Amino acid sequence: MKKILFILILTLSFLTSEAQVFTGGVKAGLNYNSNGNLEDDLTSLKISSDGDVGFHVGVFAEMKLPLFLYIRPEFVFTHTSSSYDFLDNSSNLSIDKIDAPILVGIRFLKIGRVFLGPAFQYIIDTDLSYSNIFDQVDQSSSNDISVGVQFGFGIELGKLGIDVRWERGLSDSEIRYAGYIDDEVTREWTIDARPQQFIFSIYYKFR
Repeated sequence: MKKILFILILTLSFLTSEAQVFTGGVKAGLNYNSNGNLEDDLTSLKISSDGDVGFHVGVFAEMKLPLFLYIRPEFVFTHTSSSYDFLDNSSNLSIDKIDAPILVGIRFLKIGRVFLGPAFQYIIDTDLSYSNIFDQVDQSSSNDISVGVQFGFGIELGKLGIDVRWERGLSDSEIRYAGYIDDEVTREWTIDARPQQFIFSIYYKFR
């Protein structure tokens, strides 16, 4: 997380020094998210994730580059949700995280945009709903920081814009859970937390 913040601070400092081509803004929108497989450690059964809708809010900076190019770092709070059908029940996995994509794009036809870049994520909190046969379910470990890639396209009309993008996690990110009955661990699961999601955003530029 410290490395991500350091990169963002350096990027924003450079952009600020080039104020004549620099702008910033706020954004919000919806995510249609799914994660990787849930693996039951007892049976080695792998269960695929079903997608669900989440949301995001954040800020961004943007600097114009030559040849209709631009660079755009973002800092976004994201809540995602996905579900797994196991133990004769549908269990929901929700994740709260900070996303920090750094996108390079190109403008065309004055209002159109396409872009691509790495996306860093830091997991703040996770929650797995579960069957009531367990007294409790605890998260035992997770890889909090991971990296993925985003690409997409958008339309911008003045200070308002909308974009659609797809994200895929690249580095390993696993969350482990244990189910307890009478203080005894009776079941353990491993979830591949790499995201795969469509992201729909509306944004507003300050100038």
